[in-house]
Amino acid sequence: MISQTEPEGGVAIQPFFAGEKELLAGHAPLIRDSLGYLMSKVVPGIFGLVSVPVFVRLIGIEEYGRLYVILPVLMALGGAGSGWLQQGILRFHPASEAAPESESAFARAVTLGTALAVLALGLVLLPILGVLRYRPGVWVVVEAYCAVQLIYMVSLTRMQAQLRPRAVLRNEALRSVAGFVFPVCLIGALGHRAFPLVILGLALGYLLPLLFSNGRSPALLRAGPSEVGAGSEARSILGQLWRFGWAVGLWLMLCQALPVVGRSAIQRYAGYAQAGIYASLYELAVRSFSLFASPVLQAAHPRIMRYWNLGDFSAARRMIGHAIRMQVLMFIPVEIIGILFSVPLTKLALGPGHPVSSSLLPLLMLGGFLWQIALLVHKPLEIMQRTKTMLYGMLVVVLIESAGNYLLVPRYGVKAVVYVFVSGALAYIAFVALYGRMSLQQPVPSPVASSL
Repeated sequence: MISQTEPEGGVAIQPFFAGEKELLAGHAPLIRDSLGYLMSKVVPGIFGLVSVPVFVRLIGIEEYGRLYVILPVLMALGGAGSGWLQQGILRFHPASEAAPESESAFARAVTLGTALAVLALGLVLLPILGVLRYRPGVWVVVEAYCAVQLIYMVSLTRMQAQLRPRAVLRNEALRSVAGFVFPVCLIGALGHRAFPLVILGLALGYLLPLLFSNGRSPALLRAGPSEVGAGSEARSILGQLWRFGWAVGLWLMLCQALPVVGRSAIQRYAGYAQAGIYASLYELAVRSFSLFASPVLQAAHPRIMRYWNLGDFSAARRMIGHAIRMQVLMFIPVEIIGILFSVPLTKLALGPGHPVSSSLLPLLMLGGFLWQIALLVHKPLEIMQRTKTMLYGMLVVVLIESAGNYLLVPRYGVKAVVYVFVSGALAYIAFVALYGRMSLQQPVPSPVASSL
């Protein structure tokens, strides 16, 4: 095991499970946890499939289009608000078994970071909501949704870093069921076909598992004053998490902005109805089918970081390659299903009277899967703490997709957005594969040093 150094201006965060390297031997734990995380995607995937046609019919295709023009914006902001903290947790999470006092300081740092992220996100939303001219009631709903979603995602990341796939499964199942039932009940009870009721229902869906977290997640909803107040050690840890993660937070914001770019182009040139059609297919393909490959990433990510922190750099690289192969094998049958049943699945999502090309659904599934592969391909940059290079690559992709959509959508319609989406994923994979290989040929940094 390599020696640990203290980062400049901060406190060294010890690698977790130090001295238990034998637990990482072999790929059986990866496969086991991947299956656990796969189960955590089954229930959300099912409700993702069901929610698209149900919500389209409940609020109408135009109101659904309005929902999925604003919702990706909120997700992008949430990604920027919490992404830096989530990635820092996965990169530097200590083991409570080995150093409980370090875990306590780390937990306080995460709680403090979550509180600051919620506050900052709430302030950023104010001018955006003012420009959109929503009613005061909608302001409250949107602010609540973003705050609860951010807290939930940080809580889920802690469970992932602790290798607790069963806890992730429980919370994700509860969230997905509640995130479907609450909007349906609100719309049915109030009788309003309005998209803010869907957002309110989704917020309640995020809140419910936080209320039943059994006291093990860093939920601000139950944190007392003594838990929120952090000492100098916790603030130093929080500073290190920020230095590592701020570029990743912006990366996540840009990644979440990609569907916004496409839908905005469709809405501008073809109207909200066409934007609603594309959003329906996107949710069905990317949020449901393509994410069945993501459990491998969830299981592999903390293990890659553990190998690296323990100094076994070749094992970390092998884990990346093994995880990519597993993702490909898991996705191939899913893509075949999408190709064979694209027509009935499209009709199921959109209902009658909305004819679209049957090739759009499998192409969107392919694009979503390629972005899952990209998250593994750029792991060398992440573990080498070259997060700004990742950010530059995503910025280039956003610019390419923005130009492509606004040049091609007026001529080719919705299909152009789909092809641009797939092309953007391929471009990012090529970029990070090249720079990731170059990074791994450079001198290895200390696993805990802040070198952004």
